[in-house]
Amino acid sequence: MTAERGIHAAVFILLLVGLFAVTGWASIRYIDDLILKIAGFALSWGIILLVLYVVFRKLDWQWWS
Repeated sequence: MTAERGIHAAVFILLLVGLFAVTGWASIRYIDDLILKIAGFALSWGIILLVLYVVFRKLDWQWWS
């Protein structure tokens, strides 16, 4: 069970790092205004974390409890 939690944590961390890199690159590359960059990060990360939460709940991964 401990190995499974480690795998779940690693998957979650890798998803967060990868998605952070993609949203950061897209924001820096395509948006010029600082306020829009900040709003873009907040909006995209809110959506990303919501999707990850829903997917983990659907897969019945409860490693956070």
